[in-house]
Amino acid sequence: MRESIANSYVFNLIIIFIGIIIVVLVGSLSYSKTFKIKNRLVEIIEKHKDFDYSAQQEIANFLRNSGYVTKKNPKCPSKTGFETGWHSSGYKYCVYKYNTAKGYYFHVVVFISFDIPIIGDILEFPLSGETRIIYDI
Repeated sequence: MRESIANSYVFNLIIIFIGIIIVVLVGSLSYSKTFKIKNRLVEIIEKHKDFDYSAQQEIANFLRNSGYVTKKNPKCPSKTGFETGWHSSGYKYCVYKYNTAKGYYFHVVVFISFDIPIIGDILEFPLSGETRIIYDI
C-alpha cells in the first residue's frame, strides 16, 4: 500500500511539471508572435512617416493576415504627454504621437493575448515600442 501512495505522489508531481512547461511554452510563443507584430507595426509607421490612412490600411491588412486576435471593445491605456492617441477598430493596438524639439515619434502598444477561454480574457500584457524620430523639415 505504501508504494502505491508514493507512485501517485510522483505521478502528480510529473503532471504538475508538464503543466508548468506547457504554460511557459504557450507564454513564450504568444510573446514571440506579439513581438513580431509590434516590430512590423513600427516598420509600417516608419515607412509612411506618419500614422495616416494608408498606414492604417496596411496595418489592418497585415493584422488580418497575421492572425492577431481581435477584441470587441479595444480601450487604450491613458498616457500623459502625447499629442494624439489612436486605437484600432477591431484589433487591440494603440499608437501615441509624441512631439519633440527635433520632430515627432510614435509609441506603439500591442497586447499579448492568450486563447484560453477563461484566462485569456483576464490576462492581457502590453508590449510597446517606439519609432525613430521623424524630423519635421
